[in-house]
Amino acid sequence: MNFEELYRPTPGDVQSVVRLLHDNGVSVQNSKKAYAELQQYQANPSFCVLLSYVFGAEACPVEGLQLGGSWIQYRRLAGITLKNNLEKSKYALGLGAVKEAARCTLSVLRNPSDARIARVAAQIVVKITALTSFGWWQECGIVDLPNLLLDELFGAGDLRTLSALYTLQYLMEDLPKEVGAASKDIIDRVLTLVLNQHTEANLQKAAFRMCFNIYEQAEQLDWNVEGLSPLQTGLTAASGTFAGVCTTLLEQGCGGDIPLLIQVLRSCVLMLEYLDYFTPMNADEMTRLIDWWIRHTIDIVSSRVDVGEYNLPLKTIAMDLLTAALKLYDRVGGNGPISLLMEPILMMLSGLVPALVNCVPMSTEEMDVILSNDDYRMRDVTAVNYHLNEGNKDISEDMFMEDDCGAATLRASALRCIDALCISSGKETFPHLIEQIRVLWSADRQLKEAAIVLFGTIANGCYTEIELTVSGIVRQLIDTVLSDSEDIFVVSVAIWSLSRILEWACTSDGNILSDIMAAFVSRMQSTSKRVQQAAVSALNTAFVTGHDMGATTNLVDSFPCLTESIIACLPIYCDGNLSLLCDLALHLLAVAEDFQLTSRIGDAFKSNRMERVKYFEASYVALYISGVPNTHVDKDIFSIDRVVAGYLTRFPDSETSFKILGMWYAALKDAVERDIRDDEDLLCNMMLTCSNFLNVTSTAVLAEWICQAQGSLASLAFQLLVTLPKKSVKSAAVTLLHRLLKSIGKSAYPNGMGDTLLVTLASSIREVDLSFDKMELVRLITLMVEVYFSDFPQDASMAFAAAVDALRSDAYNDSRWLFSQMAYDICHALDAVPGLLAQSRPEELARIMAQADNTCGKSVATIHLIDALLSAEEVAFAILPDVMRLIYSWQQAACNFPGTREKLSSMLYFYSNKHSEQLRDHLSALHPNLREMILSTYDMR
Repeated sequence: MNFEELYRPTPGDVQSVVRLLHDNGVSVQNSKKAYAELQQYQANPSFCVLLSYVFGAEACPVEGLQLGGSWIQYRRLAGITLKNNLEKSKYALGLGAVKEAARCTLSVLRNPSDARIARVAAQIVVKITALTSFGWWQECGIVDLPNLLLDELFGAGDLRTLSALYTLQYLMEDLPKEVGAASKDIIDRVLTLVLNQHTEANLQKAAFRMCFNIYEQAEQLDWNVEGLSPLQTGLTAASGTFAGVCTTLLEQGCGGDIPLLIQVLRSCVLMLEYLDYFTPMNADEMTRLIDWWIRHTIDIVSSRVDVGEYNLPLKTIAMDLLTAALKLYDRVGGNGPISLLMEPILMMLSGLVPALVNCVPMSTEEMDVILSNDDYRMRDVTAVNYHLNEGNKDISEDMFMEDDCGAATLRASALRCIDALCISSGKETFPHLIEQIRVLWSADRQLKEAAIVLFGTIANGCYTEIELTVSGIVRQLIDTVLSDSEDIFVVSVAIWSLSRILEWACTSDGNILSDIMAAFVSRMQSTSKRVQQAAVSALNTAFVTGHDMGATTNLVDSFPCLTESIIACLPIYCDGNLSLLCDLALHLLAVAEDFQLTSRIGDAFKSNRMERVKYFEASYVALYISGVPNTHVDKDIFSIDRVVAGYLTRFPDSETSFKILGMWYAALKDAVERDIRDDEDLLCNMMLTCSNFLNVTSTAVLAEWICQAQGSLASLAFQLLVTLPKKSVKSAAVTLLHRLLKSIGKSAYPNGMGDTLLVTLASSIREVDLSFDKMELVRLITLMVEVYFSDFPQDASMAFAAAVDALRSDAYNDSRWLFSQMAYDICHALDAVPGLLAQSRPEELARIMAQADNTCGKSVATIHLIDALLSAEEVAFAILPDVMRLIYSWQQAACNFPGTREKLSSMLYFYSNKHSEQLRDHLSALHPNLREMILSTYDMR
């Protein structure tokens, strides 16, 4: 007898599940207790069938049952809970329960009574597909899923078409590898709905939004690679069609639908990144593109036509589109089709610049709102909301207003656009701006504030134009910052504008830099949060600029006064401003050589820490133990502990660091035991703070502690890694697991966890798309391979192979650096386990490292790789061309890194002895100057 014959929902069971849904979504009372009860049934197949039954019921199955809301609300909650259970419990539910969920959900998808229900049904279908496969639906005799979506439902109209659109979107978002290049066919098909005049307006907009959502989601993929994934290939192939639809809709005025117009302009911003994929185009198409993407957009920015509540978001997105075009032009060096889009911008500057400047001054109402929340004693309180999170974006509604597109956003967009104009065409833009600035500067405080922020905005792009007058303007700005008569708005933007010319100040003669620093420091103890933020942010910028320019010594004179101000501000700063203050303290600790100054900072933070711990503990108890509503956890302690850990890095004190580590271990343990999931920031901070203090505690102390704790800190991190879906939590868990293993060794993990974690990591890295996340996983995997290979050779080899599979040598920009770090970690593992060379893709390692900058990390990795190659001569010969590229990449710099030149010489000696003919061929193909340099550097004459 199969599962379906064993259980059928009864009225009593249905009534119980409806009550449970009521307590978890309709009613807000006792939400924690109700959620805990709900969790008990997570992997229960009967509960899954009950949820499926309720979700599929058009009306309440229990006659006369009193409900606390509409039946649709209960159905939606049942569907969301079912989806979550499928995601978390997976195979534990059993095939019968999954098939029942599939059947009930398909009946809803085919005949949805409400858009909200259709959306949830689509999500369940995608979760089941992720759990099984596309072919599973037909193999089980349920349905041919692609045929259902693209044929039966797609053209059915109304909510059934919406169901198909929802499902297609979520499939592309959640299963990108499975959809792959078919994304082009899906997008092309969906866009036919947009262009079909007979399509209902709501479906036309939904279809367009779906395509926008897909391209927006694709921004998270790694595009800094030459070889695109199948999904990326499909998206690029469809980009011309989508861009053409955008142009057509703009020509048609979007039927007078302003929300749709805003969505189309947002889509144009995304599609600019695909410009090279859908160009060149014929002259007429290019003219249309320029007219409607650029000229029409400038007209929107300059227009005085009132579109009511849409004025601000429409102008904001129009400015953002122009900014995106300008930044793309600057990024590619003005080459390609983007240069054609720039021409009308330069021709229309006389109208565009004044329109942008008009958006910069703040109104009296805006200033009043800022002032009402500006007292430094007011906390930035964020209440914790318990809710069932559906995820994904809703294509049935206009969602752009969720971006909080107010006047402040409009001003920021205007300033970004002005900045981009100055960078790309400062000479042409400056004359139109300078007159506007002069007029505003001499006016009232609101307009003067606008003039000063405009000066700071143009300082980089128009430096050549303002070079002769910048000294005098800087003196005026310093006087403004120091003046007691200026209001907080003028002072804060004066500080910001000064921070924009710090590169100039670092190279100027006289005391100008010291005077600027003194002005910044003078405002750190302001009672205005806005001024505090401006002053401390500017000081952080000064340290970064000094470091980048090798001019940190120019800041030394300000250190004593700065130290006193940091200590004075420490008790009164909170929230974001405290975090900035802690960044500043860390900058100072990193470069200050005066032991008395650094000791005073360390003592002040350790003393302040005692008070901050009390605030954290009281708020944590109030929220998670006492259940006090509308409270939030005071997280300022995490900022303080960043500085304490930084101080202990320079001046180790294992007793102090171990005590703090113990506190955060206990807090994390409590959070995990209480199953706290609603505050990922709290969990991440706890784990990252533990990681920081692991770094500064002696190995001997840690080893003794970990034996007593039996690896429970690692167990907590592992539990969070495998049970919480949030990427940020997983990333923090991986960081903590790596720090534990690096600081303590094998004893950091409890017995039985090592092999399980290796298998988990091998599976996880194949599901990760972001290169940064891959780098973190590779770092942990390679360290585990070094430590555990002798214990679990098979699992370690599989995990190592998964890490190696993540490598790619076709990356560029930021991604190139990330892949080079992965290559270095893999080479380090080869030093510990040389036998893994054959499966390490050594040719790929050599290619990646040949493209990397010559650094200490590259030096160590080069030595490890060559050591491994010299012990495997056949492999070394097979990849001779790639190894030679690595050797060439060092040029003469290898002499600056201990052991590197010698190791490269040994590699060349091997090739010269064993494969001299092939080596001569490679050397003869080089440019004579490079060949001469190689021969002389490595004594090969």
